[in-house]
Amino acid sequence: MKTCEIERCRIILVIDDTECGRVAAERLVFFGKAGLKADVYLVFGVDVEISPITSYEKEMKIYTKLRLKASNYVEFYKERLEEAGFEVKKVKIVLGNILEEVLKLEKVLNPDVIVFGMEKKGFLKRLIHGDPYREIIFETRSPVMVCKPGYERKEVDYEKVKCFRCALAGDYQ
Repeated sequence: MKTCEIERCRIILVIDDTECGRVAAERLVFFGKAGLKADVYLVFGVDVEISPITSYEKEMKIYTKLRLKASNYVEFYKERLEEAGFEVKKVKIVLGNILEEVLKLEKVLNPDVIVFGMEKKGFLKRLIHGDPYREIIFETRSPVMVCKPGYERKEVDYEKVKCFRCALAGDYQ
């Protein structure tokens, strides 16, 4: 496979335990196999809402369970990204406000792109829970690649992919 002369870039990949997170990570794996060279900063986010009347012990159990689940996802996708040729520089697990963490990381790193998965929420869900991913799109200065759930790409013969730019254009037939 030929590769274009593309310098190593910085990517922030924001994932969670939903179909959206899976699609975003797999899309980035595809680009890696197509020749993209990048340092990836992996952020796993879970928006946690715990009742204020929950006991401390129960709250710690919930957080421990969430951290274990998150670390399993992170380890799996870290391996997938490294197999695709990326260098995973940093991994961060966020239990709480994902928007603040992504904004802080963006200021420090000045990434070439932020990648995440997002599904359309109804008006009522947005009103009650908010939508941190939508805010990431408008609050950050970096370009953002949004991946929709339900996307399944057809199998690709990576030998036919000429370069990363060709993969972006869909020219791999």
